[in-house]
Amino acid sequence: MRRVNESRREIIRWLWHVVRLPIVMLLVILEPVVALLCGALALLGVLTTVFFKLIAAPHFPTWTMLAISISFGLALVLYEGAIAVLSD
Repeated sequence: MRRVNESRREIIRWLWHVVRLPIVMLLVILEPVVALLCGALALLGVLTTVFFKLIAAPHFPTWTMLAISISFGLALVLYEGAIAVLSD
């Protein structure tokens, strides 16, 4: 019985590597593009929010725009975290 459990674990470990490695490769290949886009959108959103707040634009959704900008930064952190988790 112990031998069967060990072989099942080895099969599951092998399948995990077969699934994990292509995903990690794709994430690592796309990482520069994702980092550039998310970083640029986060920075541009914060700068736009500050600009429209300084000129006191009426009906500008300041907090919504700021939340979306911060979300782009958090998405980048989660993306890099997914790479770190899957690459181990």
